[in-house]
Amino acid sequence: MQTVVLVLIDILVVIALSRLLGQGCRWLKQPLVIGEIIAGILLGPSFLGWIAPDISAALFPPTTVPVLNVLAQIGLIFFMFLIGMELDPKYLKGQLQVAILTSHVSILTPFALGTLLALLLYPLVSSGDVAFTAFALFLGAAMSITAFPVLARIITESNLQGTRLGTLALTCAAVDDVTAWCILAVAIAVAQTNSMTAAIPTIVLSLLYIAAMLTVGRWFLRRLAKHYDRTGRLTQLVVAGIYMGVVTSALVTELIGIHLIFGAFLLGAVMPKHAALTRELAEKTGGFCPDISAARIFCL
Repeated sequence: MQTVVLVLIDILVVIALSRLLGQGCRWLKQPLVIGEIIAGILLGPSFLGWIAPDISAALFPPTTVPVLNVLAQIGLIFFMFLIGMELDPKYLKGQLQVAILTSHVSILTPFALGTLLALLLYPLVSSGDVAFTAFALFLGAAMSITAFPVLARIITESNLQGTRLGTLALTCAAVDDVTAWCILAVAIAVAQTNSMTAAIPTIVLSLLYIAAMLTVGRWFLRRLAKHYDRTGRLTQLVVAGIYMGVVTSALVTELIGIHLIFGAFLLGAVMPKHAALTRELAEKTGGFCPDISAARIFCL
């Protein structure tokens, strides 16, 4: 069977089951995204691949999984862009230091517990080819990274993205994500070179890119808002340019060593908080974002 046919069938299965379980979770007063995650786990190798490996291999052959992963990442990029665009910076005035402190304190405990757990797990699951420092850093980072998109989905489903609490939570998650990915970069550097200095470019470039987006990027996007005030609408050319900016920002952060979702979120966060512009862009982009949570979990 052609790959494109299998991919289309897989998309139908993923969307149907994720929606069914999502509605079940909503009936139980739980977020819709929890049902989508459960659907992804049920369809993935952890469950379907375990209890019915032949069905799993026929329904999700190795040729379709990379395609599903790419589709999921594209949907996630634009979803996180929308979340960043709806982030209201007025609620962060005087709260940014609180967000940074809260984020790093929330990382500290699971990271410390993960590194302590490494003392127990290292002799059981690792080998001499992997340095203990790299193993401990990786386990600590894995325990402390926030599920940023899942948190964003829960906040938007609860309609909290425009509130002080929702803004603070998303900001903490964003800071958490950058810090944890920098820790992961250090772990990879130690594993590959036995030196932490190889991770310095990732950390420095991350800080430089954030600074560039908050200054040059914000200045350029303010010109976009002025253009919108003159024309009163978003042309197809302008929308295409914004979408290219989203993909470019995601690409830059991925190449730096930070996950691509942060680049998309950052561009949305520095977008001018122009009510009409944001509303029209959200309307044009909202339908472009598929339901991606179950597909992402499945691809893991």
